[in-house]
Amino acid sequence: MQRKSGLQFGGGVVIGLAIGAGSGLVAGWLTARTRGQVLRQTIRQKIARWRRLGERQYYRRTREVENRVRGSVAEIRDAVSQREHYIDANTLVDQVRSQLGREFAEVLEHVNLNAVGHTVYLHGYVRDPAARDELVNAILSVEGVNHVLADRLRVEAA
Repeated sequence: MQRKSGLQFGGGVVIGLAIGAGSGLVAGWLTARTRGQVLRQTIRQKIARWRRLGERQYYRRTREVENRVRGSVAEIRDAVSQREHYIDANTLVDQVRSQLGREFAEVLEHVNLNAVGHTVYLHGYVRDPAARDELVNAILSVEGVNHVLADRLRVEAA
């Protein structure tokens, strides 16, 4: 039989000693008076930060789900209801102006648009009757406009 020189330890004993030494170092470091205070404060700050980040993410996700549910309910309610969709008068006038855009920019310089309900009232003047008819038809094609009253829209030759 050959004799082995030196001490022999099993694999489990070495791992146990390493874990014990490491946990002793960590415990000593955490309980040390000056360095331990700094480390404990850092750990508290990290935990507080993680908690705040988690709360923010939870709040954002719940708000997102809440908004999606509200939107879905509003769409369903709008699809089921028989009421006419309400559009503010100023919004309707802005919508008409934006959809007519550059095509009628020269004509709209001399025409004042007002709206009551879904009816658009035109005041001012245009160059010829064809321009008046084109303008009225274009306004009628805008979504939300039911009637166009152009009684006060005068035709003046330039």
